Amino acid sequence: MSITMNERMTTIETAQTCQDHPPLQIALLQATVKITRIECFRYDHELINKLQLGNEVEHIYGLLAISTDAGAVGFKEFAIPSGSLKCDLTTWVALFQRIKGLTLTESMNYTQLKQEAWGPLRKELMESALQNLIEKTEPISQPHKDQKYILDRAYLYNHAQAYISF
Repeated sequence: MSITMNERMTTIETAQTCQDHPPLQIALLQATVKITRIECFRYDHELINKLQLGNEVEHIYGLLAISTDAGAVGFKEFAIPSGSLKCDLTTWVALFQRIKGLTLTESMNYTQLKQEAWGPLRKELMESALQNLIEKTEPISQPHKDQKYILDRAYLYNHAQAYISF
């Protein structure tokens, strides 16, 4: 079973990011930038209907957001088949908290290590969010003032059936 991802939110292609920054600089960023916060929003029925995502009974819809000490935020929307959860969303997402404090490189390696224990759904969701974050990471020497959250957190808080943060 795979996660159904809503592609409404566009991301920059990795190849384009690599052209903008020398490979050594990208590797340095991935080895030094650390994850400071992981958030999971489970959309409420009103937001699901507004976004026209589908049947709330068949899937659990939401967004995983990962923040770094460099100010970059990576995210990925998800639609997890309801039948694939054998526990509540909080317990399902709790395994991600071990990534907090790791660098981007360590996080990707950890995700690969935990592939069997996490299962394909969690692994794919975390890898997608981390890849989105890596694509948005800018050189440390450049200011992040131009980077804006695509997410309106206040709106998400108001339309979250559940919110998990660590």
